Amino acid sequence: MDQKAEIATKITEMFREHLNINVPAHDTDLIGMGLLDSLALVDLILKIEEEMGIAVNMEELEIEDFRTVDTIATYLMTLKSAAA
Repeated sequence: MDQKAEIATKITEMFREHLNINVPAHDTDLIGMGLLDSLALVDLILKIEEEMGIAVNMEELEIEDFRTVDTIATYLMTLKSAAA
């Protein structure tokens, strides 16, 4: 499993275990389907920061980076690369 797939799996687990949201697939439109609202987004970001040690700058946050599990994984990989 590559790094993006590992991160995507971890994010899916966070949705299920922390937010009680079952994401059908990594390319599901979380916002369009109503699975990810503003409160759930903040909860998810806090959980990502806590479990993955990645700081998400809320002022630079683009909602499109959180549209699907795949786009979240790509965004987090970008943040990890920038921090390294």
